[in-house]
Amino acid sequence: MNLNNFHKYISSKIYERGEEYYEDNMVDNVEHAYPDTWTAEVVGSNLYTVEIKMNGDDIVSWDCDCPYDYDDVCKHTVAVLLYIKDIKERYQVDVEIEHSPQREQLAEIFKHAKHKELTSFLCQYADKHPDFYQALISNLHPQKKVDVPVNYVKEIQKCFHKGSLYDRYSHSNGGKEISYRLDRYIEKAKSLIKLNCEEEALTVLLYIIKEIGDGYEEYDDYNGDLACVCQEASEIIEKMIESGLPDNLLEVVTNAINQMIKNNNYDNYSLADLDGLLLSISLKTSDFENGIRIIDEALEDNFDSFRTSSLVISKIELLKNANKKEDIEKVISHYLYLPDIRKIKLQELLSEKQYEEAFALIDEGISLAEEKKHPGTVRDWKDEKLSVYKLMDNKKKVIVMAEDLFVNGRESMKYYHILKTVVPSEEWVSYLDDFLLKSESQMRRIEGYVLAQIYIMEEYWDRLMVYVEKNIQLGKYSSLKEYEPYLKSRYPERMLAFYQLQIINYAAKNIGRDHYKYVAGVLKTMKEYPSGVEIVSSLLAHFKSVYSKRRAMMEELGRLKIEK
Repeated sequence: MNLNNFHKYISSKIYERGEEYYEDNMVDNVEHAYPDTWTAEVVGSNLYTVEIKMNGDDIVSWDCDCPYDYDDVCKHTVAVLLYIKDIKERYQVDVEIEHSPQREQLAEIFKHAKHKELTSFLCQYADKHPDFYQALISNLHPQKKVDVPVNYVKEIQKCFHKGSLYDRYSHSNGGKEISYRLDRYIEKAKSLIKLNCEEEALTVLLYIIKEIGDGYEEYDDYNGDLACVCQEASEIIEKMIESGLPDNLLEVVTNAINQMIKNNNYDNYSLADLDGLLLSISLKTSDFENGIRIIDEALEDNFDSFRTSSLVISKIELLKNANKKEDIEKVISHYLYLPDIRKIKLQELLSEKQYEEAFALIDEGISLAEEKKHPGTVRDWKDEKLSVYKLMDNKKKVIVMAEDLFVNGRESMKYYHILKTVVPSEEWVSYLDDFLLKSESQMRRIEGYVLAQIYIMEEYWDRLMVYVEKNIQLGKYSSLKEYEPYLKSRYPERMLAFYQLQIINYAAKNIGRDHYKYVAGVLKTMKEYPSGVEIVSSLLAHFKSVYSKRRAMMEELGRLKIEK
C-alpha cells in the first residue's frame, strides 16, 4: 500500500470522512522524523495522535490512538496520509534518507539533545568554521528555502480551527485559546524580521490581523486576549514601516489595508490602528492621494457610523501633511455634524480668540445632540463651554455651568472643586449651604455618595450621619465601612440604633451560611461600641428565639463570644 493507491484498501465512507478532515484543516502539529516517520495530531471528537512510518511512497505502518476498531485504517489516519501526499506533490519534499550507522547514531543524539544545547553548539561551531556557517545559511535561512515554501496562511488558519471548543462544523470560539496559538506566529514574525525576511513577516502579521478582524464577533474574547494579539501585530508592522520598508512591501501593506479598512471591527473593538498605518505609509512615500482615496472609499460605507470620526480625522492628518489647507476646511465643514470634528473647529476658533463664534459652535453642537437624544454629548459640550468661560475668566458663567454639570454631569466632584476654586473663600460656607440644599433635592440617590464625599471634606458630620441613616443598607457590598470611622466616636448611639434596625431586617430577609457569617460579623462590630455588648446580647437572644431552627445560623452566632 502506498500514497497513490491506499484509497483502494479503505472503505469509501472512511476515505470520504478522512478527506473532509484534511480539507477542513483538522491535521496539525505535523512532525517528520528520521528515518521516515510522520506524527500528527488530528482534531475529532477529541484530539488524536497518528503515527505513520514510510519508505519513500510506500506506507510501512500506521497507528492512531482513537477508539475506532471496525476497520484497519481510521479517518484520522486517512487525513494524515492525504496531508503527506499533498506535501510531497506540492512541495516536492524528498523524504528518502540514506540509511547508514552514522546517521542512525546522529538521529539518536538529536532525539535526546535539548534545543538550547543543540543551538548553542551550532552557533559556537559556526563562529569557528565559516564554511559551516555558509552551509547553514544556504540550507536553513528562510529566504533560501525556496524549494520548501512555508504556507503561513494555512498554518495560521489552523489556529482558528483547533481546540476543545471546536467541532467539525464550527470554529473554535475561545479567544484565549486562539491567542495562545497565535503567539508563536507573532514570535515567528519577529524572528523573520531579525533575519531580514520582511516579506514573510508581513505575510504572517497581515494574515493574523485579517483573520481576527473578519471573525472577531464570533469569538469569545471576553478578556481581550485576541484583540491584544491583533494590536501587537499592527504595532510590529508600524515599527517595520518606521524602520524603512522597500516600496514593494509598502504597497503590499497598503493593498491589505485597502481591503481591511472597510471592516468596522477594527475600530469598534480597537483591534488595529489601520488609519495610523495608512498615515505612516503615506508619510514614508509622500503618496497622500492614495491614502486619501482609500479613506474616501471607506467613508462611502460609513457616512455616520461609530468609526466615521476616526476616518475623517485620518483624512485631515493626510491633508495636513500634503499642505492642503483649503481641502481641510472643506472636510471639516462637511463633517461638522460629528462632535470630534466640531471640536477641531472649536480649537481653531479658540486659538484665534474668536469666543462668540466658539459659543455659537458649541450651542449648535448642544442642539444637535439634544435632537439625537445623546445626553452624554450634551454634557461634553457644556463642559467645553465651561472651559471657554474659564479661558475668558468669566467667573459668574463658570459658576453657572459648574452648578449645572455638578447635578447633571458625570464627574460631580470635579465641578465641586471648580466651584470651591471660583467662589470667594469668605462666601463659600453660605454659598455651599444653599447649593447643597438645592442639589440634595435634585440628585438621584445613586449619586448621593458624591454628597457624602463633600460632607466628609467639609466636615459636615451631622449631614453625613443623616445620609447614612437614609441611604445606606447593610450587606456584603455596603459602603458603611467608608463612613463609619468618621461617625463611630461622634454618634455612637445613632450608629448602634442604625445597626440594630438594619441587622434585624437583614436576618429576616436572607438565608444561608454566608449571610449568617455576615450577621455575626456585624454583631462583632457592634460589640466595640459603648453599650454595644448589651445590645448585641439582646439581639442574640432575639435571633435564637426567632430562628432557632436555622442550625447554620445558630452555629455561626454560637462562635460569637460575649463578655459582660
